[in-house]
Amino acid sequence: MRPRLQTLAQHPGVRACAPWLALLLLNALFVAPAVVTSLRTRPYLLLQPSGDLVVLMLVYMAAGRWRATRWVQRLAVFTGVVLWTFMWDELLVSTIFRETPPLYDQTYLLRHLMVLALDLWDWKIALALASVGLALGLIVILGRWLFRRATTELARRPKAQTLPVAIGLAALVLVGTIIDQNDTPRRRRKGPPAPDAIHWTTPTLVENLRASVRMYRALQRGIEDSPYAGYAEQYTLTRKPDVQLFLVESYGRILISDPEEGPVWEAHIRDVQARLTAAGWHTVSGFSQAPVSGGRSWLAEATVLTGVWLQYEAMFQQLVANISKTPNLVAFLDAQGYETILLAPKDRPRPGVEDVNRYNYDQQILALDLEYTGPGYGWGIIPDQYSLGFAHDNVFEATDAPLFTNFHMVSSHAPWRVVPELVEDWRTLSSLALPDDVEEHRFISPKRELWERARHYRREWTRNAYMGDADALKMGAFAATIHYDLELLATYLEALRGDKLVIIMGDHQPPLLSSDDNSYDVPIHVLSRDPALLQEFREVGFVDGFVLGAEDRTTLGHESMFSLMVRTLVRCCTTSGPPAPSYLPDGVRPDSGRTAKR
Repeated sequence: MRPRLQTLAQHPGVRACAPWLALLLLNALFVAPAVVTSLRTRPYLLLQPSGDLVVLMLVYMAAGRWRATRWVQRLAVFTGVVLWTFMWDELLVSTIFRETPPLYDQTYLLRHLMVLALDLWDWKIALALASVGLALGLIVILGRWLFRRATTELARRPKAQTLPVAIGLAALVLVGTIIDQNDTPRRRRKGPPAPDAIHWTTPTLVENLRASVRMYRALQRGIEDSPYAGYAEQYTLTRKPDVQLFLVESYGRILISDPEEGPVWEAHIRDVQARLTAAGWHTVSGFSQAPVSGGRSWLAEATVLTGVWLQYEAMFQQLVANISKTPNLVAFLDAQGYETILLAPKDRPRPGVEDVNRYNYDQQILALDLEYTGPGYGWGIIPDQYSLGFAHDNVFEATDAPLFTNFHMVSSHAPWRVVPELVEDWRTLSSLALPDDVEEHRFISPKRELWERARHYRREWTRNAYMGDADALKMGAFAATIHYDLELLATYLEALRGDKLVIIMGDHQPPLLSSDDNSYDVPIHVLSRDPALLQEFREVGFVDGFVLGAEDRTTLGHESMFSLMVRTLVRCCTTSGPPAPSYLPDGVRPDSGRTAKR
């Protein structure tokens, strides 16, 4: 059998076709990442010529023909590897996130996925990563062999044979590209987009890099030329009500718009309203548009605190790296003499995650500070009632200065498998045992957790979920955790005394899909025993009470909150000085992003 194969390989016809077959296979390998999602319906796309590959091979062969320095050939090969790697990056990232964020952003997302992998590390994850590495290595070896086979064989042939072919390939690429650029009817056609005659990757890569540069420069300009500059120096509060911010994890509009859970929420929130009204609280409510949905709470929180629209992780990292130059609510209140306290019961140092005081709070109360020894409840582990009770009794009450507290609540974080119960004394939670019939359902496999947690970075309007459709079971579990947190806050506020301004708001929509609501809106409830403190919120569209309707318009965006909060405090709590700062409904928007439906 082997002699026959060797004879066949030496056949003139086979030898003549070998480099072209190698080139065809190399082209298919090169464009595979860009077309793999369409292979089921359009398998012929693997035959689509790659303009990048044709140009690089012509440059490589011409350099060899004309005895150019070897660095030209090496540059051509390096460029091909970069483009091919970028196509695989586009495929993987778009599969997970349903879009391709700028490369500048992806560098930070990769770090988050690495931290997640370390959190969930076991032999299955190690085996999966090793398999991916092995597969990529084999693909690289195959591509290198095909490239050398094609270029070496073609370079050996006389110019009279190869030059017409080279000219023909160049003409094919040029004509196909011109046709693609001028075929307007094809581009406007409804249904799945028709494939281009020639596939180009270089323009996409260049535009991605340009978007990264634009993002960096725009945010840097927003930091350096901030409209909030001077807040801390211009104003001096003579009255200093405690400011308490409660960020209820995943408390989104979907809970109100859902036909089943909406009426349940309304009945519960009316009861909360009645209890707090009886306790002397006045309330206004509205919807705010978050910059993210389904996850990445830290971006939503940062947008609220800084007034800068932060849709991408890279923007967040750039901003917190310049936090000393970036005006923010924590710094403003600190300059007014407030004791600033962060209560973040999920935060803890671990491999890849440092204990960082990003906004320079005076105190941070993190997971290990809470001394919790009870059972873990869901993703957040420590129930919110315990965290709030511990912080209030041990820290808040021990502080004489006016307080700014930021409590990012965790009990309503997906996957909502266990809902804590409110108890008479929060201290008893540290010694309770989780029921046996619930314990076995607390954990999911590392593989599934890695996939689901990675997918929560999705950003598209209608594909912002990693938990599937918002069916009755998931919505019921989600709603139960929100009701738990709202009930906890109602009980806490009933007993709270003193001059307070309280903000209860969602950070972002939950990781659920729903045909009834795929917006980025979250409810905001602002409370005070002094109705004058709520006037600024009324003027921008907030309504009295807790109840919001499913069809109510979006009142503001998270990036509006910083200017609105400062304006509220200056209007109510200063006796002299410059006029109150203007309300900035768009905040600082370094990226065009989405426009709020207000």
